[in-house]
Amino acid sequence: MEKNGANWSFMETRVRFIGFKFVNVEENGRISIPSAYRDATDAKVFFIVPGSNKTLHIYPEESFIKLEDKISKLESEEDRKIITDYIYSNAVSIKRDSMWRISIPQHLIEYASLKDTVKIVGGNDKLDIWDPKNHEEYNKSLLTEGSATFKKIGI
Repeated sequence: MEKNGANWSFMETRVRFIGFKFVNVEENGRISIPSAYRDATDAKVFFIVPGSNKTLHIYPEESFIKLEDKISKLESEEDRKIITDYIYSNAVSIKRDSMWRISIPQHLIEYASLKDTVKIVGGNDKLDIWDPKNHEEYNKSLLTEGSATFKKIGI
């Protein structure tokens, strides 16, 4: 790209969520997306997908589109079918309000065993919602069972 005779290059912007925050769950299942994560996306629509280990993945719309693209590029038709059948039958599309609140449907709250307080964890291009105790146990298992994997990258 040229501007006033100089070459300009722009780094592709991408969603990146890191760290964690604890958030209260309102009686109606509504939570606020913490301000620390708001700068990473301007999405108004999010997709909640139940994941393994009783977690909920929250994809901003742009990340969900990239996920769909990855799925479409899988070589195995059987793999594509399994993943799309699971995601589209279990995912929920939700809109945030002007105060960055989203409502989690009751069946997903029950799936993830969420109570009064949840732990929202950055997962690169998505946010993960955990019951705090479940996440603590999961984290411990990663450090013990996955230690050889961490050593591969020097951690």
